[in-house]
Amino acid sequence: MSHSPEGPGPRDPDHRLGELDRKLKGLRKAKFEPERAERRGTQLGFAFRLATELVAGFVVGGGIGWLLDRWLGTLPLFLLVFFGLGAAAGILNVVRTAKAMNEAATKDETPRGEG
Repeated sequence: MSHSPEGPGPRDPDHRLGELDRKLKGLRKAKFEPERAERRGTQLGFAFRLATELVAGFVVGGGIGWLLDRWLGTLPLFLLVFFGLGAAAGILNVVRTAKAMNEAATKDETPRGEG
Protein backbone atom coordinates (compact mmCIF):
# COMPACT_ATOMS: atom_id res chain seq x y z
CA MET A 1 0.00 0.00 0.00
CA SER A 2 1.59 3.17 -1.12
CA HIS A 3 0.31 6.69 -0.63
CA SER A 4 -0.43 8.71 -3.71
CA PRO A 5 1.68 11.82 -4.26
CA GLU A 6 -1.45 13.94 -4.93
CA GLY A 7 -2.31 14.13 -1.20
CA PRO A 8 -5.09 12.57 0.81
CA GLY A 9 -7.39 10.48 -1.30
CA PRO A 10 -10.40 8.25 -0.67
CA ARG A 11 -8.17 5.44 0.65
CA ASP A 12 -6.16 7.66 3.02
CA PRO A 13 -7.06 6.82 6.69
CA ASP A 14 -7.24 10.50 7.67
CA HIS A 15 -9.64 11.23 4.83
CA ARG A 16 -11.82 8.25 5.75
CA LEU A 17 -11.88 9.29 9.43
CA GLY A 18 -12.86 12.85 8.50
CA GLU A 19 -15.64 11.57 6.27
CA LEU A 20 -16.86 9.21 9.01
CA ASP A 21 -16.84 12.10 11.49
CA ARG A 22 -18.97 14.22 9.14
CA LYS A 23 -21.45 11.39 8.67
CA LEU A 24 -21.71 10.82 12.43
CA LYS A 25 -22.32 14.52 13.07
CA GLY A 26 -25.05 14.52 10.43
CA LEU A 27 -26.70 11.47 11.97
CA ARG A 28 -26.55 12.93 15.48
CA LYS A 29 -28.09 16.18 14.28
CA ALA A 30 -30.84 14.32 12.41
CA LYS A 31 -31.57 12.18 15.47
CA PHE A 32 -31.64 14.80 18.22
CA GLU A 33 -33.29 17.80 16.53
CA PRO A 34 -36.60 16.05 15.68
CA GLU A 35 -36.60 14.61 19.19
CA ARG A 36 -36.66 18.14 20.65
CA ALA A 37 -39.50 19.21 18.36
CA GLU A 38 -41.37 16.00 19.17
CA ARG A 39 -40.93 16.66 22.89
CA ARG A 40 -42.43 20.15 22.46
CA GLY A 41 -45.39 18.67 20.62
CA THR A 42 -45.83 16.05 23.33
CA GLN A 43 -45.80 18.70 26.06
CA LEU A 44 -48.45 20.67 24.20
CA GLY A 45 -50.51 17.50 23.94
CA PHE A 46 -50.20 16.94 27.69
CA ALA A 47 -51.32 20.51 28.37
CA PHE A 48 -54.39 20.05 26.16
CA ARG A 49 -55.12 16.74 27.86
CA LEU A 50 -55.01 18.32 31.31
CA ALA A 51 -57.23 21.21 30.23
CA THR A 52 -59.70 18.83 28.59
CA GLU A 53 -59.94 16.66 31.70
CA LEU A 54 -60.60 19.69 33.88
CA VAL A 55 -63.26 21.14 31.59
CA ALA A 56 -64.87 17.72 31.13
CA GLY A 57 -65.34 17.41 34.89
CA PHE A 58 -67.10 20.77 35.06
CA VAL A 59 -69.28 20.11 32.00
CA VAL A 60 -70.32 16.56 32.94
CA GLY A 61 -71.06 17.47 36.56
CA GLY A 62 -72.98 20.60 35.59
CA GLY A 63 -74.84 18.74 32.86
CA ILE A 64 -75.96 15.94 35.16
CA GLY A 65 -77.06 18.47 37.78
CA TRP A 66 -78.98 20.54 35.24
CA LEU A 67 -80.75 17.46 33.84
CA LEU A 68 -81.72 16.29 37.33
CA ASP A 69 -83.03 19.78 38.18
CA ARG A 70 -85.10 19.92 35.00
CA TRP A 71 -86.48 16.45 35.62
CA LEU A 72 -87.26 17.02 39.32
CA GLY A 73 -88.12 20.74 39.12
CA THR A 74 -85.52 21.83 41.69
CA LEU A 75 -83.60 24.16 39.40
CA PRO A 76 -80.45 25.41 41.16
CA LEU A 77 -80.04 22.66 43.78
CA PHE A 78 -78.64 19.68 41.84
CA LEU A 79 -76.90 21.95 39.34
CA LEU A 80 -74.77 23.44 42.10
CA VAL A 81 -74.15 20.11 43.86
CA PHE A 82 -73.12 18.20 40.75
CA PHE A 83 -71.16 21.17 39.36
CA GLY A 84 -69.11 21.09 42.57
CA LEU A 85 -68.68 17.32 42.35
CA GLY A 86 -67.66 17.62 38.67
CA ALA A 87 -65.16 20.33 39.56
CA ALA A 88 -63.66 18.16 42.30
CA ALA A 89 -63.48 15.16 39.96
CA GLY A 90 -61.87 17.24 37.21
CA ILE A 91 -59.25 18.65 39.56
CA LEU A 92 -58.54 15.18 40.98
CA ASN A 93 -58.09 13.79 37.44
CA VAL A 94 -55.72 16.62 36.54
CA VAL A 95 -53.63 16.04 39.67
CA ARG A 96 -53.45 12.28 39.04
CA THR A 97 -52.55 12.73 35.39
CA ALA A 98 -49.92 15.38 36.17
CA LYS A 99 -48.30 13.08 38.76
CA ALA A 100 -48.23 10.20 36.28
CA MET A 101 -46.71 12.42 33.58
CA ASN A 102 -44.12 13.74 36.03
CA GLU A 103 -43.11 10.22 37.06
CA ALA A 104 -42.85 9.15 33.42
CA ALA A 105 -40.74 12.21 32.56
CA THR A 106 -38.47 11.61 35.54
CA LYS A 107 -37.88 8.01 34.47
CA ASP A 108 -37.13 9.10 30.88
CA GLU A 109 -34.63 11.77 31.98
CA THR A 110 -32.70 9.60 34.46
CA PRO A 111 -29.23 9.02 32.96
CA ARG A 112 -28.31 5.43 32.36
CA GLY A 113 -26.38 3.81 35.15
CA GLU A 114 -27.92 6.04 37.84
CA GLY A 115 -31.28 4.43 38.29
